[in-house]
Amino acid sequence: MSARRMPLTIGALGIVFGDIGTSPLYAFREAARAAEAATDFAVLGVLSLMLWAIILSVSLKYVTLVLRLDNDGEGGILALATLLDLQHFTPGHRGLLLLVALVGAAMLFGDGVITPAISVLSAVEGLELVAPSLTEFVVPITVAILLVLYAAQRAGTHRIGVLFGPVMTLWFVVLGVLGLIAAVKNPIVFTAINPLYGVELIWSAPEKAIFVLAAVFLTITGGEALYADLGQFGRKVITRAWYCFAMPGLVLNYFGQGALVLADPTALRNPFFLLAPNFLLLPLVILSALATVIASQAIITGVFSLAKQAIETSFLVPLAVKHTAEEYESHVYIGTINVLLAILSISTVFVFRSSDALSHAYGIAVATAMITTTVLYVSAQFRLRRWPRPLTALVGIVILSIDMVFFLPNLGKIPTGGELPLALAGFALLVMISWRVGTRRMSEILTRRGYVEIEELEGSLRTSTVVHRTAVVLSRSSVRVPVALSRLNQLLDVSFDRFVFVSVKVAGRPRIGPSERLFVDTVSKRMSRVSLVVGYMQSVNLPALIAPALREIGVDPGSVIYVVGHERPLPPKRIRSVRDVLSFVFVVLMRNAARAADRFNLPHKRTLEVGYPIGFDASRAPDARPPSGRANPAEVVLPRK
Repeated sequence: MSARRMPLTIGALGIVFGDIGTSPLYAFREAARAAEAATDFAVLGVLSLMLWAIILSVSLKYVTLVLRLDNDGEGGILALATLLDLQHFTPGHRGLLLLVALVGAAMLFGDGVITPAISVLSAVEGLELVAPSLTEFVVPITVAILLVLYAAQRAGTHRIGVLFGPVMTLWFVVLGVLGLIAAVKNPIVFTAINPLYGVELIWSAPEKAIFVLAAVFLTITGGEALYADLGQFGRKVITRAWYCFAMPGLVLNYFGQGALVLADPTALRNPFFLLAPNFLLLPLVILSALATVIASQAIITGVFSLAKQAIETSFLVPLAVKHTAEEYESHVYIGTINVLLAILSISTVFVFRSSDALSHAYGIAVATAMITTTVLYVSAQFRLRRWPRPLTALVGIVILSIDMVFFLPNLGKIPTGGELPLALAGFALLVMISWRVGTRRMSEILTRRGYVEIEELEGSLRTSTVVHRTAVVLSRSSVRVPVALSRLNQLLDVSFDRFVFVSVKVAGRPRIGPSERLFVDTVSKRMSRVSLVVGYMQSVNLPALIAPALREIGVDPGSVIYVVGHERPLPPKRIRSVRDVLSFVFVVLMRNAARAADRFNLPHKRTLEVGYPIGFDASRAPDARPPSGRANPAEVVLPRK
């Protein structure tokens, strides 16, 4: 490996492989316990299953196949969804694919709660071997670490992020060295390369098979991160990091743990830490804690990035997003998400209190997300027609079969804690579906209210009071006049010298270059239209982005007034159907959503917000007028000083 490539490879180890890299802390222990024996037959069978799970699921599915399919360089479930153009919902099989994408995204939100809890908890449990008297402090120390981790999110990790790669590189080297030392003392473990050992273990005790396979799945729970982080490093860098560092370190460590348990069955209580000699035990605990914090940080950052993508593609309610590193668009902080993750993750630690107990809840969300990735991947391959259709179908059947081998056993975890990630994912799915359905319904209601065409605006406006300024009016449509402007004119009899209607469209690509971003159209002397197209990974500083277009039409960007509509949905009076439930949830979300003025970074002193109610009660007329027939009042929020 050249010196030029090494920094990128080390960087990938710190971001991409944190989750899967910390699995040795608990994966082999749980799989061997599920086999209920420390015999050569059981240990070799477990090692064989773990090795081939890594080969088939991570190396074959993700590294060899899935990483080769990207959306303009980006990967992940929502990247596949936008590649399939699912953000523009249409009924039929595309609607089903949209549901699959939302389920996958929801499962990753659920995983974002459990992964930090089990990772940090399993590392801190090493203190029990250093000093048994510290056992009662494992949970408080874990909670303290998580509190510091979540509290530090607001400041961003770009300053200390340079340390993540070197620490994780050291981690994988230590994994490999400790495992190799133990394995060479009992080289029989290398015969586990033969997949027949795993097959025989499952065949000999089918009643234990589901528990063994569910535990073996813990070995590969971080595999989805390889695809989700594709945009940061690219396929070649991730592939090099996997084959040169991550995979050798993981496999050798698992084999070393197996060799240790074969030599001393009592070591099964914590085979990872018992690989180290006594004088290295405390340093290994410290290194493990650092590795799990880095892994947790990668998961949290991934959830923030996923949430931002969901917001920009209208899959999630708009929330306040703060960029923590100018050079990395994916490094964002979302306060609402961070608080939810912190509360739920810390509560999970208090409820389960050990990584052993928490492992029974871990895995089902990731297994489901992997299936959704496979379904979307195969659908995209069919659409792009890169391969012959029979070959695409065959590949889809093979990798879906691999996923199902682990998904079905994980269903057995539902009675023992697996309902937790499903409940978390269900909540996230309810939020996304409610937002999706609610925004579509609100758009239909606004359309039925009877917009004025932009070309007809001059003839419909009153002109008794004209403000001698240019109004930049945010519009959902590039064709019709927004309700906000019409209401402002009706209520206050106010008009402007000149109007610039700006519509923002989020493309199905992560990034849009400057040459493709702006489209300007002159409607008349008083009116112009600006269409802004951005990628779903890009931040939107609207004044800065449209400034060139304003100058092009002779408008000073520093003197314009921004006019923004603010819809206030009214909840149904009675809950009589699923649609009413979704509408009620949407109303709650809408009232807590970030305002458009904040999302688009509009200058507060030059922004005029006009609020107007929208009724979601099925018994009301679509335009939400009260029974008296009078128009609903609008609220006008004047520019802040």
